[in-house]
Amino acid sequence: MTGAATARDHLRHEVLVAGISNAFFNGLIAWLLLRNGPALRWGGEHSFVVDVLATGLLLPFIVALIVIPLQRSKLNKGKLQAIDLGADSLMQSIANRLPASTFKSAVLFGLFGMCAIGTLTLAGFYLAGVQAVHPVSYAIFKGIWAGIMAGLLVVPMVMVALRTAPAAAPVPAAD
Repeated sequence: MTGAATARDHLRHEVLVAGISNAFFNGLIAWLLLRNGPALRWGGEHSFVVDVLATGLLLPFIVALIVIPLQRSKLNKGKLQAIDLGADSLMQSIANRLPASTFKSAVLFGLFGMCAIGTLTLAGFYLAGVQAVHPVSYAIFKGIWAGIMAGLLVVPMVMVALRTAPAAAPVPAAD
């Protein structure tokens, strides 16, 4: 990769791959599991709350466990170059603050997905007055929602994997 344009092209490609694949598979799995069941409600055995929060945690956690090592492997093999969008980039700033450990970063992505994205999604359901969702409608919603979530979160995941190594601290001169 050379230059910011190529870095942005790579990020755009990763957004499309993560977004489309997660939309398809999450929608399909939801449809297969729910298609003959009752409407999903706020509570009880068929609760969309549990599903939204669980997916909010697991989807980013699993995607990070896949994306970060794959991107690092490509970087180590010379197929990709490190990406640094500059000091003015909010995305670069976020990526630089995340841990280098794949597992620790994956945990943070999962917690963010559950606490921020999942909670905001449920708040949207509440504000829209949603009391129950038909299984097919929920499967469509879940596919779109999972695709958007994966597409958004894959950018900082890739940035974590491909960020430039921090500059080493200068070694004091021996007297």
